[in-house]
Amino acid sequence: MSIPAEQSSQPRSSGERFHGVLLLLWILSGATVLYAVDDPTAQELAIIGPIALGILLVRWLWIGVLGYERLVGLRIIRRGAIPRWTRLAFVACALVVVGGLTLLNFGVQSLALVIAVALAAFFGVLLTLVQYASIFGTTSIIGVVLGVAALIVVQSVATGFQHEFERRVLGVYAHINVTRTFGMGEYRRFESYLRELPGVQGASPFVYYAMMLAPYDPTGARTDELRLASVLVKGIEPETAKEVIDLQAHLERGSGRAIPLDVLTSDFELLPVATVEDELLPEVIATIPDPRGEGWYDAAMDRYEALPAHKKRMTAARDVDDDVWPEFDMEGDTRDDASTLPSVFIGATLARDLGLEEGATVMVVDPGSSFDHAEEPLFQYYRVAGIFQAGFQEYDSRLIYVHIKELQRFKYRGKDKVSGIDLRLDNPDLAPEVGAAIREVLPGREYSVLEWHLLNEKLFESIRFQKNIITVILSLVITVATFNVLSALWTMVVRRNAEVAILMSMGATGTQIARIFQVTGMIIGLAGSLAGVLFGLVLCWLVELYGYTLDPEVYFIEQLPVEISLSQIAWILGMTLAICFVATLPPSLRAARLRPVEGLRYE
Repeated sequence: MSIPAEQSSQPRSSGERFHGVLLLLWILSGATVLYAVDDPTAQELAIIGPIALGILLVRWLWIGVLGYERLVGLRIIRRGAIPRWTRLAFVACALVVVGGLTLLNFGVQSLALVIAVALAAFFGVLLTLVQYASIFGTTSIIGVVLGVAALIVVQSVATGFQHEFERRVLGVYAHINVTRTFGMGEYRRFESYLRELPGVQGASPFVYYAMMLAPYDPTGARTDELRLASVLVKGIEPETAKEVIDLQAHLERGSGRAIPLDVLTSDFELLPVATVEDELLPEVIATIPDPRGEGWYDAAMDRYEALPAHKKRMTAARDVDDDVWPEFDMEGDTRDDASTLPSVFIGATLARDLGLEEGATVMVVDPGSSFDHAEEPLFQYYRVAGIFQAGFQEYDSRLIYVHIKELQRFKYRGKDKVSGIDLRLDNPDLAPEVGAAIREVLPGREYSVLEWHLLNEKLFESIRFQKNIITVILSLVITVATFNVLSALWTMVVRRNAEVAILMSMGATGTQIARIFQVTGMIIGLAGSLAGVLFGLVLCWLVELYGYTLDPEVYFIEQLPVEISLSQIAWILGMTLAICFVATLPPSLRAARLRPVEGLRYE
């Protein structure tokens, strides 16, 4: 073992001449923890940490990995002769992995096959390491491999579950909805304003109302086993609803064919609501002209009063107070021709529970229509025009869609008012920013702005918390695995005292000796990390191909999702290498403090 003359002649490395600069870089690298602080300024300053760490890493690579320390470190952990049987066993494992993945990819669902492929992949990684690394190196690397692979699989599943849950929520609910406590009469002006906001992609009015639903028996027979379901009814505007929700995709999934939203029909005519004085509206809305033009109200009332009774079924008067419920008389319609009924979309789970199919007739009842128990609740018959499947149990079992006019006739007694406006953004992550901008111009408690991530805030927080806890626990597995690296390096230092003493007697400094064992430990960590990433990706692929099913009533989704993120793999690699670097410090410092005379005393 020899040291190049140009390196051995240097009394000190270039880094040792700048101890003050190195100390400053190490201090600045601690700014990385500011990413955990929930403050924009702190997170902007946190970028200093990765930059400082990057500079230190480049310096370490330039001085150590590219020098003779790398050659000496590789020699320490390198294996001698490569047994022939390991190569044959590796080929057998590779064939099992490739064959198993191919079968799974073609739809063969077998848990035994998944386990066989996973074991073959692990033994393939083990045999690869055995061919090139010593026993000490292999045992240390395997611990890192298992820790990294477990963390990648769990992170991928947790991320997939989180993002799949978010996609299901965003498929049914808009990114932002703006509501008013007593309904919006000027919703067209609100919609015009909201569409012009930066980042807004689409807008659509809606009405929400809790009701009861029951199948209708066309024979007219009444039984004691009347099946009723409590449902949340959403009234949508078919022309604009496709801009804010993914209902068309859900209908295609549930009904097996494409169903346009305009099959939602209603022959009901709404009572026009008089224009609100500009002084009573938010300033930004008051500046928006009504899209119906000047004098629209009188013309609308003349047209409304001329309609036949069955089109409106309620009192029409110009002096109706907008804050008073007018008399409302609606009788259930039991027409023989179901095609003339207004239509409804129902969830797949609800349809299965009630035995409903497309074309079936259902009765929707408003249990809160009257506070006088002597009167019967209001109800209406509907034709099932489509069955949707959002893939989220809560929606598929309780949500139904009707034309917005149908729900306005129930909730607002036929007045042209809506609950609010749904918004879809170019990017869901813009919701907090856009929501804050809307709150600034719609002050007070009268209006409510709800972003999508606040809709199921507790559940989202629970998912993130569980993901973070699992990450911390599995990070401890990697930390325990690095103790193998520490013990292996410590053993190497003790066994190679004489070689270290010879190097130091030939001019190597303590820093250079320490760097040899640091490089050795980092080679172990890098090999384990890369092999762990490869093994983890194979496991993720197996989980995805197998399609592990879940109980949707418990987990809200039907299948275990897997989503691989390059950024997560990057930070797992970075964290593992950082822990391995810390593990190399004790044996490296011990080797650096060794005195040549002590190492050569018994040689």
